[in-house]
Amino acid sequence: MKKAINLFYIVPVLFTNMHAQSVLDKYGDRIELLGIPFRGPMELCQILIAIFLFIAFFQSGLDKIIDKKGNLEFLKMHFSNSPLIQIIPFMLLILTFLEIIGSLMLGYGVYYAFVNRSTLWIFYGFVLLAITIIILFAGQRIAKDYLGAADLVPYFILIMLGIMSMY
Repeated sequence: MKKAINLFYIVPVLFTNMHAQSVLDKYGDRIELLGIPFRGPMELCQILIAIFLFIAFFQSGLDKIIDKKGNLEFLKMHFSNSPLIQIIPFMLLILTFLEIIGSLMLGYGVYYAFVNRSTLWIFYGFVLLAITIIILFAGQRIAKDYLGAADLVPYFILIMLGIMSMY
């Protein structure tokens, strides 16, 4: 107990002697991470969001390709009481295409951001994946899977933050 009390008083004293510096103070209008220069923290955020969404949607798209039969069975059960039951194979094809293309746009966008110092392709990927999320959200609502629809909201918000950070 006594050591914890002493540490409680010592730690703040150690940090009060350090010079506080913000990212803006340290780097100005440019930021560098692991030797890679960025125009600013917004560009870094866009790239990190793009990497995160690339992983999520590329894996989801690949899963739909690798386990097509399992995904079809799940969707038929999921939409068994909805008017969409007749077009499930078409829906799966469209969603797989959108997820793969959107994620590849983000992957290329990250590469393009490093090579050409532009996040234009990340923007295109964000827009395509936002449309994909809206389609998924509509499907979940039609299937009356309200919890599944709610699970999509954080992804949509993240995409919207990525888009809004570009302006």
